Amino acid sequence: MMSNSGQTGRVGIVIPTLDALGGAERIAMRLAEGLVAHGWQVTVVMLSGTGDAALAAWSRSSGVGVVSLGMRKAWIDPRGWRRFRAWQREFAPQILHGHLAHGAWFCRMARLLGVGSGVGIVDTLHSTRVGGKWSRRLYRGTAWATDCVTAVSDAVRVAAMEAGLHAGEIRVVRNGVDALPMAERQEHAGFRWLAMGRLESVKDYPRLLRAFAQVVAGGTGAVELHVLGEGSERAKLETMAAALGVAERVHWHGFQPQPERMLAHCDAVVLASQWEGLPLCLLEAGAAGVPAVATATAGAREVLTDGETGWLVPLEDADGDGLAEAMLRLMAGDAAERTAMGERARRRVLDAFGSELMVAGYAAIYAEVCGRRSRRA
Repeated sequence: MMSNSGQTGRVGIVIPTLDALGGAERIAMRLAEGLVAHGWQVTVVMLSGTGDAALAAWSRSSGVGVVSLGMRKAWIDPRGWRRFRAWQREFAPQILHGHLAHGAWFCRMARLLGVGSGVGIVDTLHSTRVGGKWSRRLYRGTAWATDCVTAVSDAVRVAAMEAGLHAGEIRVVRNGVDALPMAERQEHAGFRWLAMGRLESVKDYPRLLRAFAQVVAGGTGAVELHVLGEGSERAKLETMAAALGVAERVHWHGFQPQPERMLAHCDAVVLASQWEGLPLCLLEAGAAGVPAVATATAGAREVLTDGETGWLVPLEDADGDGLAEAMLRLMAGDAAERTAMGERARRRVLDAFGSELMVAGYAAIYAEVCGRRSRRA
C-alpha cells in the first residue's frame, strides 16, 4: 500500500528493452535506482529482450527488480500478456510508468484490456519526433487510458502539443543526472574530442566526420575524436572516416554504459544530432565540467547557453562547416577559458537537471495519481 505520506509504493517501469541502452533506457534505470533509494519498490518491465550479466548485476546491486515479457510481436504477443499478468498478480503495482512509444502503448492497452485495472498509468515522451501518421493516431486514440502524460523537456512537450498527441496537460519532468567527478585535464598531446550516442542517422555522425576532417585540415596540431556508441551505421562511418583521411584519428570504443572515464580524459564533447528531446550526453558532459559543441536542436538549447556553457550550431549546417568552426573556436581558447566554460556548464546542469529533481518530480506525480484513483474508488 501507499504510505500515509503518499511518498512510497510499488512501481512498474515499462520500457521496450534494456538489451540496447540509449539515453531513454539509462534515464529509466537511473529513475528506478533513485526511487528505490527513497523507499519505493520498483520493477523494470522489459517488453522484449533477455538482459545480460551486467543487467543482472545492476539489479542485484541497485535493488531494482527486472523482468522480461519476452514479447516477439511488440505488445500484441499473448504470451507476453500472460507473463505480465503473472507478474502483476505477484508484484501488485500501483503505478505503471511507460517510457517511449511502445512502453506507453503497452500500459494503455493494459487498462483497455482490464489487465491493469485499478493501476495508475503514467507515460513519458522522450523525443521531439512524434512518429508517423498511424503512431500519432494510436497515441491520440488511447489518450483516455492514461492518468498523466509527461515530457522530458519543454521542447518535447511543445512538439507533442503541436502534434495533438494529448488534449490535456502534459507535465514536464526533466531528465536528471548525478554530479560526476570534475574532469581532470591530464597532460596529453593534442586535443581530444568525445562524441557519445548510438551510431544511427538521428545522431548525424556523417556531419560530425565532415566537420572533424575540416578541423584536422585546419592545422591545429594533434587532434583526436573518440566515439562512444554502437549501431547499424558503424561500418559505413568507418569507411567514411577512411575516405576523409581521418581514420587514424577517429577511435571507435563501442557502447560504454559508464562514460565517466572517457569524460575525464577528453577536452570537449561534440554532438551533431538532427533532433534531440533532452540529450543525455550534454547533461553528462556538464555534470563532469566538460564544455561542449552541439547542433541547436530544441533539446540542446535547453541545456547549453551559447557562448556561456558551450557553443550551438545551426541545424541547417548539413556540411559541417559551422560545426567545424565552433570546434576550432573552442580549441583556440586557452585551457583556463575552457575550464571556466565547463564549470559554468556544471553549475547549470546540477541546478536544473539533478537526478534528485527528476525522482522527486515523478514521485509526486505517482502519489497524485494514486490519490485520485483512490478517491474515485
